[in-house]
Amino acid sequence: MTAWFLQRMEGNVQTEVGPLRPSELLSMVRKGEIKPETRLRKNDSAWFPASDVGGLFEAAVRQEVQYYCPSCGIRISQPPRTCPRCLRDIGRGEAREIKPEKLAADVALSSEPEEQKESKQSVQNWLQKKVAGKQKK
Repeated sequence: MTAWFLQRMEGNVQTEVGPLRPSELLSMVRKGEIKPETRLRKNDSAWFPASDVGGLFEAAVRQEVQYYCPSCGIRISQPPRTCPRCLRDIGRGEAREIKPEKLAADVALSSEPEEQKESKQSVQNWLQKKVAGKQKK
């Protein structure tokens, strides 16, 4: 199995965090703990920026579907499966699915350079003022 490591600066001290599973790495990207400039390595390879990991930030933007048991409501892995709490057999179409919408927008913004965020924000402000002005007329 692939083990990932990341470098983290704590004051003037550089520490190594890991080994991390790919799912943990993806979760850290979604939380904003890993940015494109964060240094990573895979197993015993050399260190490289996280932006060089093909598909990492794109995968973080994709909506993660979460499944819940229709009987007891706990989170479960993708059906078909048996609920670990109530032992109900859950088919593919029976589990409730929740797709977080806001997460994708947050991750997309956090992976952009600061100048792009600022220009995007100024365009959004301009557009909001323009729409508000038309609504007053």
